[in-house]
Amino acid sequence: MIVTASVLAVALIAAGAFGVSQFSESDSDEIETAADAEVIAPQVVAGAAGPPAATLDGLVEQLLVRVEAVPGDHVAWATLGIAYVQQARVVADPSLFPRAQAALEESLAVEPDDNFLAYAGRSVLAAGRHRFADAKTEAERGLEINSFNPILWGALSDAQLQLGEYDEAAASVDRMIELSPDTSSFSRASYIAELNGDVNEATTLMQQALDDAGSPTDRAFALTILGDLKFNAGEPGEALTLYNQARDAAPDDAAALYGKARAEAALGQNETALDHYAELVEASPEPSYLVAYGELLESLGRTEEAEQQYAVVDAVLALFEENGVENDAAPVLFLADHDEPERALREAERAIAVRPFIAMHDAHAWALYASGRYDDALEASEQALRLGTPNAQFHFHAGMIKLALGNEDGARVDLERALEINPFFDPLDVPIAQSALAELGPAT
Repeated sequence: MIVTASVLAVALIAAGAFGVSQFSESDSDEIETAADAEVIAPQVVAGAAGPPAATLDGLVEQLLVRVEAVPGDHVAWATLGIAYVQQARVVADPSLFPRAQAALEESLAVEPDDNFLAYAGRSVLAAGRHRFADAKTEAERGLEINSFNPILWGALSDAQLQLGEYDEAAASVDRMIELSPDTSSFSRASYIAELNGDVNEATTLMQQALDDAGSPTDRAFALTILGDLKFNAGEPGEALTLYNQARDAAPDDAAALYGKARAEAALGQNETALDHYAELVEASPEPSYLVAYGELLESLGRTEEAEQQYAVVDAVLALFEENGVENDAAPVLFLADHDEPERALREAERAIAVRPFIAMHDAHAWALYASGRYDDALEASEQALRLGTPNAQFHFHAGMIKLALGNEDGARVDLERALEINPFFDPLDVPIAQSALAELGPAT
């Protein structure tokens, strides 16, 4: 195995940077079909002086040396582009996307025909910018060159999911599993099972992903998703154990640290959770991490500190927009919850037009609710719940929308369902749901 294969894992998430999809390091295994040790710079393989290529930063530096020495190496250019996308994801810095785009364009300029890896990179980059129609197109172009490449099938499935093409996405994942039954493909199958309400199957498939994990990064990824499944089912203690195991495998994994902080807060370990949130946003100021940190502070009455985090959210969103990243659900929910309903609805309507995924339908519903358009909000909420996904926040939003419409029985059902799924789903929304249910009283 070439050195680059072991570090590109997570880069190949075609559903977008910043935590919107299932992915894993084992995606990188298939890169070896496009490149071998003779393609990558000898110093990368042999371990020359300078940062080790076994780290992402080291890989980027080694690839920069390679493309300067051999500018005609289209695989190295494509690999560099993918690595830049991964760097952007890890540190939540979309200013790296233009560098990724330039590297991928250079790869295609060198080899415009037989270059499926560049199209995989272009799909990943488009997804990182939340441009999922483009991500789908680029994955399909790569598959026209190499229809047996599982990376491209994974990229295609991720884009299809975000476009609301759920059956097509499942078929693409099935094809990916046929070609490469590994951590990457099983994790995608797990996510589809979860979306369709089958948490037991999702857990079984994710356990398969863990069993097949071929590296510490893969292991940390699988353990983190297993932790998420436990947390989302209202079991923060078991989730925390899994997040700690993930951190043991990969101490710098941001998603594992995020899960750990959420679980600690749910267990009442608030000061420890705040310390871990501070560590997290210092390393990776991703909007959903910042919002979660701020909302925990707000729930504890530390309003001034919460506002400091919310101010950073605005700055990060501006940076994303400057670098061509379309908003996703988390910023829309943030705006709707923080007295910017008009802006929330504007962003939601723009996003839902190009990304009709269930999470985006839920965010759209909440923006409509914040704007007082309750009938439209209910219709959007029904779209969010159409797959039967056991998501506490979706049901909370549905319950509050029904309450605003005067449907007390429907509101009670959804609010009770939210707390049944996960009584720790949000530090601010859980008390609202509990208060609303107390006012509603028992069903008659």
